[in-house]
Amino acid sequence: MIGKYIFFLLIALPFTVRTDGQQLLPERNQTPFSPNWVSKLDAGLYSVAWSPNSQLVAVGGRGTVQICRVPNFEVERTLETDQEEVWGLAWSPDGTLLACAGKDGTVQFWQDGVLQKKLFQGGWILDIAWNPDGTSLIAVDYTGLAKEWDVEGYLRASIQLDGDGLGVDWSPKGRWFAVTTGQGGSRLLLFDEQSGVLRWRSQDLLANYVAPFGYGLDEVNGVRYSPNGKWLATAHQDGRIIVHSAVTGDAVFSAQMHLSGVGGARRVAWSPKGDWLVSCGEDGRVNCVAYPRGKQQILLLNTDKAVWSVDWSADSNWIAAVGEEGRLWIWSTSLIGPFSGSKETSGQQTTSRPERAKPTPSPKGRSHEKFRPFHWLRKKPDGNGR
Repeated sequence: MIGKYIFFLLIALPFTVRTDGQQLLPERNQTPFSPNWVSKLDAGLYSVAWSPNSQLVAVGGRGTVQICRVPNFEVERTLETDQEEVWGLAWSPDGTLLACAGKDGTVQFWQDGVLQKKLFQGGWILDIAWNPDGTSLIAVDYTGLAKEWDVEGYLRASIQLDGDGLGVDWSPKGRWFAVTTGQGGSRLLLFDEQSGVLRWRSQDLLANYVAPFGYGLDEVNGVRYSPNGKWLATAHQDGRIIVHSAVTGDAVFSAQMHLSGVGGARRVAWSPKGDWLVSCGEDGRVNCVAYPRGKQQILLLNTDKAVWSVDWSADSNWIAAVGEEGRLWIWSTSLIGPFSGSKETSGQQTTSRPERAKPTPSPKGRSHEKFRPFHWLRKKPDGNGR
């Protein structure tokens, strides 16, 4: 849930997974690991992204993006974006451009602290992702549109989704991109970038899940490709993290990482080796779980307010998270060493038992048009970069 939200007193069920019919109880530290670095940077922070060389971390707040440098994480530069709330943040693959997108419906490209392009998408943008070749970027918004923009300001494609556009990511080789939706859709969808054709769509709804008032069937709030491109991890409002086959969309792994409903999972990220997943949620938690067996779990943070975004540095040394408190938390991944031992070798079927949701008011209630797989556009930009 975005904007105002209400937290109910919820009692977390123990973290449980099943593998080959055998119930496993992974280790869970009830006392979170202390972050190596923490600082309050704004009244609220909504997005975080590591640069490709892992030397910079960018955080999106209320109309600004702040850039901190390793290892002291002091603010090196502040970008005044005037985007109200910056929910989408991503570095270009070569690290030269930083793209940010926000509540005002714009996408901006920055280089060395200077605004290069300002593109007008229209709706409240929740996530963005760069094509691995660095030539274009996709943004998804609350009106249910996914738009692909190139670095010169051309609108390459506009796709009408089946619900709010909540998350997006590209396959490592750039041929495919995945989108997640909320409201009536609440799905994971995979598109062919070259043609705009929908390859498959998947919907993972629990029979006993009751969505809070104003939410969709089960908002799929975030998506990330595994480093080898074989798997897609999604974050669900019912609190689960699910891993899907990138070829078929079938679920191969599921773990209850966050509280259900109003405490649901917001974002998920892979470790560079693909052997761990880290997630954050509206329950104020940041959790790590080993993949693919799920036998180890690490609780990094348990705070009172929503944690909106999390990211793992490309050099594997750092995990960063930001949230409603306006704080940036940084952990050294050396703490994961004693828990390591799983490798990303196969997709093993795993399921979980989520909690039952409790209703809460939400600004998400909104209807959408009938789902149209794609509406492919080719046009030149105007003077405003549109």
